[in-house]
Amino acid sequence: MDVIKILIVDNDPARMETFSDMFGLHDDLQVLATAADRQTAIEKLVLGPDVMIVQAAVLNGRTLARFLREVGMDAPGTRTIIAYDVLPEDDVLVDDIRQGMRGYLRPDEPPALIARAVRAVSAGRIWAERRILEKTIASSLLLPETLHEHVPDLKPLTCRERDVLNMVLKGASNREIAEMSNISERTVKTHLYRVYRKLKVKSRAKAIALLSHS
Repeated sequence: MDVIKILIVDNDPARMETFSDMFGLHDDLQVLATAADRQTAIEKLVLGPDVMIVQAAVLNGRTLARFLREVGMDAPGTRTIIAYDVLPEDDVLVDDIRQGMRGYLRPDEPPALIARAVRAVSAGRIWAERRILEKTIASSLLLPETLHEHVPDLKPLTCRERDVLNMVLKGASNREIAEMSNISERTVKTHLYRVYRKLKVKSRAKAIALLSHS
């Protein structure tokens, strides 16, 4: 039986202990390490956790997108679940998933449900409510780990770069991308230049060929 290694990031010692005790009841779940702040969490990624559960308040005002980019660069194999005391709006959750969050939950949810969330995320699924999944799928999601499967040493794409790349994969022209994104064609070309450079290709056709099975 494969054991899922978990990194818990929380600045509440009592809640951290509760999570640790809860996971200790499952043979397939192991708390690899804990961290009380963002920087320590980043440093402990070297241990190779499969799943990291992060209390949103630990980020101390830093954007989640920036934190997820750091995780993606340092440990692309680690999948992140965010624990929210109060869930944000749907659009925020969708954007967080597009940035690399693989699931979300509330700390007071039933222990069995939290364990299921960890297993699902570790297996490569997204743990979210159906309406959030539907909105995410409707936004032509291109997951960071999918990109890394095709380009293992890929530098992280920005949210805008992923949006533009998704539209390219759907067959949109530069003009159509500009109209849908409310930006100029020149800006579209700039984004595409950066995307192609990160993908290590020189044209739209080669980018599509590279990611055609995503």
